[in-house]
Amino acid sequence: MSIITVFSFESLPDAQKIVRLLDKKKNEDAWLTAKESKYSKTEVFIQYWYYEDVENILKQTMSEEDVYEIVSFMKNNGKSRILKRTYCFINLFLKTLEIYRGPNKRTDEIVALIEKLLKIKFKPITLGPEELRKIYSEHATELKQAMFTNVDGLIYEILKADNLEDNERYQQCLQAHPENLRAVTFRPKINFLNGNNRYQVTVNGNKGTIRLSSNDVFQWRPRFEIRQLIFILKNVAGFASS
Repeated sequence: MSIITVFSFESLPDAQKIVRLLDKKKNEDAWLTAKESKYSKTEVFIQYWYYEDVENILKQTMSEEDVYEIVSFMKNNGKSRILKRTYCFINLFLKTLEIYRGPNKRTDEIVALIEKLLKIKFKPITLGPEELRKIYSEHATELKQAMFTNVDGLIYEILKADNLEDNERYQQCLQAHPENLRAVTFRPKINFLNGNNRYQVTVNGNKGTIRLSSNDVFQWRPRFEIRQLIFILKNVAGFASS
C-alpha cells in the first residue's frame, strides 16, 4: 500500500449490488472478491487475487545468484508461482476507486476488469499546480518536497527542505515556473488514529497517486487516515469533475 492510485466515476448502483456483480468473478487465472466495507455502508472492499512468477519478484530485490538458488529450490518442490492480492476500495460518496498500487500493467488490468463487470468507465484523477498548492497550503502542517518538470533544461527539478513553502529557492522556482509544479510531499493535517503524525504524503498530480512514507520507508496506515487523504484529493480535484 505504499502507493494508492485514485480514479473517479460518474455513478454506480448501491454497495450490495456492486458486491454481487464483482464477487468471485474471474479473469483467466485471477479473480475478485468483494464485500461491503466495515468502515462505511457506502464503500465496497475489493481484493484482486493473482499469481505471480517467483523469479520475477525476486529479481526486483535480490542478486542473480541468490535468485537462482531460491528459484531452483522452489521449482524442485513444485512451486514456481505465489498467490498475491491487491486491495481496492470503491467509495460511493466520494465517487472514487482506489487501487493500492501504483500505475502499471497490473493496475490497468484491475481497472479494465471492474469496468467490464460494472459497465462503467473510470477516469484517473489529475491535479494541476493550483490544486497541488491548495493541498499543502490548506491540508498540511509542513511542505517537505516539490517536483517541477522542464525547469532550466532539466526533465525534473526536485527541491527538498524543512518548511519548503518558506524556502527562497522554492518561491523563486514557483514564481518563474508556476505551471510546472507536478508533485508535492507534505506532512498531512488530518485526524490520526494513534497519534503518529510523522509520516509524509506525496501527491503526484500527473498520475493521480498518493504515496505514504516515513523517512523514505513505507509504513502501513489505518484506513481511517487513508479515507481522509482520499477526501482531500477528491475535494481539491472537484466533485463535479467525476
